[in-house]
Amino acid sequence: MSNNHVEYLQKLEDQASMHAEEDFYLWPRTPIKADLQEEIVQRVGVSDLYPGAENSRPAQIIRLIEMLLNQRLVRKRFSLIDFPCGDAIVLWQIKKAFPFADCYGLDCKKDLYSTHSMIKNDGVILYCAFLQHLFESNPTEPFDIAVMLNTYRGWEYADLRDNEKNLPMLADSWFARNAKFAVITATEVQIDKLRSLGFTTIEIGKGEDDSGMVCISRCYPGALQLNHL
Repeated sequence: MSNNHVEYLQKLEDQASMHAEEDFYLWPRTPIKADLQEEIVQRVGVSDLYPGAENSRPAQIIRLIEMLLNQRLVRKRFSLIDFPCGDAIVLWQIKKAFPFADCYGLDCKKDLYSTHSMIKNDGVILYCAFLQHLFESNPTEPFDIAVMLNTYRGWEYADLRDNEKNLPMLADSWFARNAKFAVITATEVQIDKLRSLGFTTIEIGKGEDDSGMVCISRCYPGALQLNHL
């Protein structure tokens, strides 16, 4: 694993430990459920537990990564960060498909999901940190792939405080600076805005509810244009 990424993420976790969660949590009305996959089935149509299902979220991301590897756009030991990773099942499926990858998950509810212990045992590294701190910082080197599912398309449902209204803009800026490729679920309006900001996008498949899953990049626009999935 990259010592630079580990050091960066550990600093974010140390920073989070000095603050009360209620001062940074963005979805206070959303209860932590014992099984997030029930909701995923309702929103996507298939659980993350079934990577063999063509339309599952892990399957769509795994196909994209295979394309990036085949085109040598990411290295065999690529780095991937998922935030907020929730129950981290998507991240777990990616790690199982690509065991040489360095897979990191960030969520302020780290270890509150029953799945986290199993996932960490299989080599995924999880950190307790806040999105606000992430978007205001930069790793020494960019991540090969960043993943932000459900949360990205759901900014309008977040209880953003006055000083957090710019978080969606900061997220876009973070992707541009710190991820060679990013996978998000987004609405058509959000995708159009990303294109206006200079991101090249390709559709991967279905996201949650009426959103689409897309790969965006400011680093390799030609590659994404030539290799639609």
